[in-house]
Amino acid sequence: MAPAATTLAVVCLVSFIIQQTAARVEFVYGYTYGQALMATFGLNWPLLSHGFLWQLVTYLFLHNSWAHLGLNMLVVLLFGSGLECEIGGKRFWRVFLTGGAVGGLGWLAMAVVLPHLPHVPPLTHGLPQAVRQWLETGEAARTLDNGLCIGASGGVFALIGAYAALFPRRIVYLLLPFPVKLRARTLVIVLVGLDLAAAVLIQSQVAYADHIFGCLAGGLYGLRLRSLGYADEDA
Repeated sequence: MAPAATTLAVVCLVSFIIQQTAARVEFVYGYTYGQALMATFGLNWPLLSHGFLWQLVTYLFLHNSWAHLGLNMLVVLLFGSGLECEIGGKRFWRVFLTGGAVGGLGWLAMAVVLPHLPHVPPLTHGLPQAVRQWLETGEAARTLDNGLCIGASGGVFALIGAYAALFPRRIVYLLLPFPVKLRARTLVIVLVGLDLAAAVLIQSQVAYADHIFGCLAGGLYGLRLRSLGYADEDA
């Protein structure tokens, strides 16, 4: 019923298996092929600034752990499938990839700003030391040379934002420790609010800015589709 969402899940699964396999093979001086893969295809400023522009898309298909992968793909299969059935596979990919790229750019922008603000925790994973030594970076890049962002979350939040923009009053059921029923627009408000709170209060390596900017991009695209008649006013 949702071939694009299923394909996305399969590609992410295969990519993670390749990551896990490559991480067991040493490349040079204790630096594994897995680390080389993460640095090359994960989103980081030193390499992006040297022309590795594909990172704005490829970082979406890499993950840190089975839990990280599983949570993102669960949302894609259960939530993204519903969006695909409404707008089609082509637009599904457009939302996911564009929203993910915008989320990644937003993460990079916030990675520059946040270190200059007081009492804000770091939002990034460490870039391998070998990459930092290999590249000479300018002043702007020095604030980003420790940052590596991976995961489909930016694109996943774009799918959620697009769905909420198209069908704000539709009821969404969440199976948490107890069943929760809420409207799609309420879900987005709750998720963005939790992200903002977590970014300020929790010492974590989660790229919250990636989530928020991805959700915003998806929401704007959903509003555009809504203006074109892809959603009923009462939906």
